[in-house]
Amino acid sequence: MSAVDRWLGDVATSALVGSARREPPSAPPELQLEAGDQSAEHRLLAAAAVADALSRGGAPLPPPSDAALGAAAEVRTAASDRAAQLLTLLLTQPPVSKAARDELVVEWLRLADAADQRVPWPLLPVLLDFAAGRGRVATALGGTLGARGRWLAGLNEAWSALLVDADEPRPAVEVDWVEAWPTMSSAEAAAAFALGRRADPAVARELLEAQWSTASAKVRADALRALAPGLSTADEPLLERALDDRAKSVREAAAAMLDRLPDSARAARMAGRLRRLVHVKGLLVRHLEVDVPDAPDEAAVRDGLTAPAKGVSPAPTVWLSQVVRGAPLATWTDITGRDPAATLTMVRDADVLAWITEAVLDRSDTDWAVALVDHGAPDPRLLWLLPEERRARLLADWVERPARGRDLRGLLGDAPRPWPDDLGRAVLGRIQGDRTDPSFGYAVAPLLPVALGPGLAPEVERALTRLPEDASHLRRALTETLQLHAFRTSLTEAFR
Repeated sequence: MSAVDRWLGDVATSALVGSARREPPSAPPELQLEAGDQSAEHRLLAAAAVADALSRGGAPLPPPSDAALGAAAEVRTAASDRAAQLLTLLLTQPPVSKAARDELVVEWLRLADAADQRVPWPLLPVLLDFAAGRGRVATALGGTLGARGRWLAGLNEAWSALLVDADEPRPAVEVDWVEAWPTMSSAEAAAAFALGRRADPAVARELLEAQWSTASAKVRADALRALAPGLSTADEPLLERALDDRAKSVREAAAAMLDRLPDSARAARMAGRLRRLVHVKGLLVRHLEVDVPDAPDEAAVRDGLTAPAKGVSPAPTVWLSQVVRGAPLATWTDITGRDPAATLTMVRDADVLAWITEAVLDRSDTDWAVALVDHGAPDPRLLWLLPEERRARLLADWVERPARGRDLRGLLGDAPRPWPDDLGRAVLGRIQGDRTDPSFGYAVAPLLPVALGPGLAPEVERALTRLPEDASHLRRALTETLQLHAFRTSLTEAFR
């Protein structure tokens, strides 16, 4: 036993019995401790402090663990110091509003990704914390985290969900899901089938065909509804089979999917039914008269028309709506001999027009969507079927000539940002000068900083001088817009 070990034992004994009964031991020479003229109590406390430090400092390290492996070597270079400074500013002391900050962080990440650069290591923790609660930021992370960022995120449960990125995608579907599917619960089976359908439509369809007779009605119906991604004529035989299923939910799901296949045999049968109901009338002004159908026969019920219940029969308009939604849109132009726009002018029944609109939405038909919007159909869902330039031009027209019943705030909020310059000019024109609309101004003010493109900076400056005196909310929004444009310019220059 060394002199230090003996001294440590003597210190413990002196502390146990007390310094009055046992003199604190003198420290061995190798520790080079000066005892001085202090009392026994002070010398014991000093010796105990040194003994504690020796005991802790001399303790063996815990055995190494394999739980946390080191990060892989970085492939990307770190962003420049200037770019890092801008990201630090956004994350810690943003010069813009919260919504604008999110937009700028997303833009920083996209610029870094395009330059094949990564976030500098010191900024990783604060960026991961920031992205964890923001879906758009998390989606934009991509490969900018680098190897160390992915490693760091994997060590924190709150960050681990951010690891799905373009550089290291996780498999969306379990490899053995096909084998496990028949034994899954209904909820698990629905989720697995939906993912499997997106990954490989043919494999999912073949699995459903093979398991059709043993799967529950709920599983069959859920699986049919999940056929929407990649739906094609290859799915038609299975859907035709499902029209004869004993479960109503399965038959309805099959009919809804067949509504989206305008070239199917069922669509042709529905077209035949529609032709018998639609008649061209009028000599000078041609228009369409649409009859209501008789109660559906067995063949019509099989195709999805609601069967009459005992003692209670649905209104014939219910059957008519199902025929209109199931027939190909080309049936209408075949009947009139005109294009969609001219055909719609011949439809006088508002209900029929609404059912045609639903059919257009089911099929995502751009030509008919344009015709319906030009015709004045109020459904805002049609807007997103239009080509981008056409949609922006139409929105600009609606801003300049507002009409009742249109949620311009919602439509502008859903539009891709930044807005096309023509749309931005229309919005600026509506909030300044004699054309000022207070309610519209309050609605769009939060959107302006992130939606007005940098090319409109001179017009934004002019608009600031023409705002009403009480429009402080718009003044703040336009001032922030200019700040945002300047910051965006700095971002672009930092990644050159």
